[in-house]
Amino acid sequence: MFTKGNLFENYRKGAATIARSTIGKIRGTYDQLSRTEKKVAQLALDNPAVVSEMTIKELASATGVSTATISRFVKRMDYSNYREFTMALAHTAAEMTPQQNSFPELAEGDSLATIANKTFRFSINSLRATNEALNEDDLARAVIKIINAKTVAFFGLGGSAVAALDGYHKFLRTPLNVTYHPDYDIQLMQAARMTAQDCAIVISHSGRNHETLEIVRELKRNGVAIIVITSYSGSELAQAAAVTFLSLTDEVKYRSEGMYSLISQMTILDSLFMMTVLRSSSRTKPVLTRVRDVIEQTRYDS
Repeated sequence: MFTKGNLFENYRKGAATIARSTIGKIRGTYDQLSRTEKKVAQLALDNPAVVSEMTIKELASATGVSTATISRFVKRMDYSNYREFTMALAHTAAEMTPQQNSFPELAEGDSLATIANKTFRFSINSLRATNEALNEDDLARAVIKIINAKTVAFFGLGGSAVAALDGYHKFLRTPLNVTYHPDYDIQLMQAARMTAQDCAIVISHSGRNHETLEIVRELKRNGVAIIVITSYSGSELAQAAAVTFLSLTDEVKYRSEGMYSLISQMTILDSLFMMTVLRSSSRTKPVLTRVRDVIEQTRYDS
């Protein structure tokens, strides 16, 4: 049985701690902020270097909120005072390249090469923001739940079904008992059969899909451990999870933000897969070998 203690021991021995930048913290909690706190958050996201040099009164004037609101916001970001927040923001801003600070819109007059370049940059920025919002404690708790589960089931509908299928496909290479089906009714029946010994990985960009929430309510009734991947921390789905991972992106004209969050969703699943493999390597290696041999055999036969 894997525990949080021995998993953290392995992390300390062999893995670098994932840094969660100030920008990552703001993006990760943005959806839970009040209307006035979002004004502060948005200015910090848009102009981190400028905000880092402001006094609390200057920031209050620039955003049209009270200094009390800014102090509340700073506490939400886990900083003890405003000075600590601005110092951390300055450090984050100093590490950001000009490309990270700019999100150029796609335009009808763009050349094909420019469209491709911007599209790649949107994807890279989404991955970077998602990585910054990851928390090592959450990763450890998720991996423990996955490794110790009797069954790991993947749930995702619509565009998120692509990520769910990809996760299922990867975890088939582990000794874990994993399940997935694209049909909503079958997913609901699978949820009804699960128990407190199982783990569900639920993926939804908005976190508000009615059918996905029905599945989650059934999982909750059965005491199933739920790991959620979504873009909205304040959604009902995120609030129902034992562990939530945020796939972050920015709104850009001419495309759905879900298009880029899908890339981040799949990368989060890739990360969980690799952590599971490396933390249970003695059990996983024989399975990986057998699966690879079977796949190779089909190629030789064709």
